[in-house]
Amino acid sequence: MFTLHASHLIYNNQPFHYFWLKDNCRCNDCLHSSGQRLQEILDLDLAIKPEVVTIEDDSLVITWQDGHCSHYSQDFLDSMQRCEDKADRVLWDGQLAASGITFSYPDVLNSNTIKRDWLRAVNQFGVAFLQDVPNVDKQLLDVVAQFGFVRDTNYGCHFDVISEENPVNLAYTPKPLSLHTDNAYRHPVPTLQLLHCLVSAEQGGITALTDGFYAAQLLQQRFPKQYELLTSTPVTYRFKNDETHLEHAGYIIELNNSGELERIRLNNRAIQAIKLPFTEMAAFYEAYQNFSRLLHSEECKFLCTLQPGELMIFNNERILHGREVAAEGARHLQGCYADIDSLKSTLAVIETKLETKLQGNVEIK
Repeated sequence: MFTLHASHLIYNNQPFHYFWLKDNCRCNDCLHSSGQRLQEILDLDLAIKPEVVTIEDDSLVITWQDGHCSHYSQDFLDSMQRCEDKADRVLWDGQLAASGITFSYPDVLNSNTIKRDWLRAVNQFGVAFLQDVPNVDKQLLDVVAQFGFVRDTNYGCHFDVISEENPVNLAYTPKPLSLHTDNAYRHPVPTLQLLHCLVSAEQGGITALTDGFYAAQLLQQRFPKQYELLTSTPVTYRFKNDETHLEHAGYIIELNNSGELERIRLNNRAIQAIKLPFTEMAAFYEAYQNFSRLLHSEECKFLCTLQPGELMIFNNERILHGREVAAEGARHLQGCYADIDSLKSTLAVIETKLETKLQGNVEIK
């Protein structure tokens, strides 16, 4: 089950450096009950070797040259080769089956199982819908409290999407809005957005949604050079009025250190003049326009109309939203921002509690 080498061992076909294993010892002397480390990196001997290695009760047990003994469960070692977030991610196209990610708010309040399913849908699909949300002012703040905290911005703890006479943002007009992510001029951007419908439009006001990760994947498959341009060319976004001046430069398609999709940062209203050498400008604009064309295509775009008492929550780093046609009448949405780390934390806590109860044969809702 394991083989020893000069600088590492192989356990279940996966290699582990000896120093890494020692650094990740799970004993009480090395790891506090809070999960925080008790050993300092400067105390780690990078040349350390095991004295004895055995398997006991499906755990890898190592006695080190200094006499210290470490136990590693198979689950812990196996978890080192899994990427949970990527595995959980579900990409979708314009045929999104919204019924599968729509939940009753009273049910969410009364059942941890349904609350888990709701939060899991947001985490996996990047978007979910709630129905039967009380149609009262600032109710969406109570929705956020079910998993985390409101993210305050220059728009306040919440904002009203209604037509204004002298708006500071085009969202506060009845005009159509192209697909975009909010607050592209911030770093970090608010990672979640909630929109609660209080009054629906008499006509129009149709909401458009696109999974930016799905569209980016299509761009990479069909136009790899354009994908590379949008992941490597920084553009600047800005919001400025008498009280606020926000600016940030980032990539339209942002990747993590492993080259995987991390966020979409795209807001045509806030993007500033592109600054590139003359010989590179045309290729960038072709890529920018082509990606926008994919985002707005029937292949990618999902349309819905929020009704009073319905609420939409979505990942602002992945899902682009817009207004398909002009809204007529007294349409009124309330919105706010939150952060997905709190949602993931609450989801993990609920999943652990439900799993513990299930293992104890306790009936749960």
